[in-house]
Amino acid sequence: MPPPQPQQPPYPAPQPAEQKTGNGLGVAALVVGIVAFVGAFIPFVNYASGFLAFVGLVLGVIALFLKGKRKGSAIAGTIVSVVALILSIIMALVYTAAFASAVSDSIDKTIAEEEAKANQEIVVVYEVTGAAKDASVTYSTYNDGSSGTEQATGTALPFSKEITVKAGGDFDWSSYSLIATNGMEDAGEISCSITVDGEVVSEQTSSGEFASVTCSTSSFGDEEETE
Repeated sequence: MPPPQPQQPPYPAPQPAEQKTGNGLGVAALVVGIVAFVGAFIPFVNYASGFLAFVGLVLGVIALFLKGKRKGSAIAGTIVSVVALILSIIMALVYTAAFASAVSDSIDKTIAEEEAKANQEIVVVYEVTGAAKDASVTYSTYNDGSSGTEQATGTALPFSKEITVKAGGDFDWSSYSLIATNGMEDAGEISCSITVDGEVVSEQTSSGEFASVTCSTSSFGDEEETE
């Protein structure tokens, strides 16, 4: 009788392959990264998108080390978040520089306009017309914080006086006035007028002995009052 053959040990049953499940953190990292990427191109929003990109990066890195989870979304979320973070920083610098440049240009333009306005000259003409031979004329000028008054008596009309003043200055208020009076034997008409830069801003007419006319105008900035 032949000797019994040694029996082979049974092969172990094959173990089932490990099933990898979805990666919620990886998906979250991808979504946050995409939002941050889009926001990186929007002015002022890109400051917040940089923070979102950092959050997406942290979520993506954590998702990469989770066991039993798929890595695809985690890898994609990490890459997109890194790109979004870099773009957010670059675009924030670009937009900040552009905004600062625009503000600086606006300030320089305003200063230049104010300087040009302050140096602009205005021509003021005081005029008195009529047939009087012995008229009395008084004109006053207030401009840039200083004032001056001139008087002429026994004046034969017509009378005209032209002065040049600056439009701007420390005090943006100006006033011009003109008073004229007929003499004792001047019974005709007498008229006054004030012209500023070629525009008649005030005029008045009267007649008779000792007839008096008054013209005046004042302005504060762009507002003008005339009598």
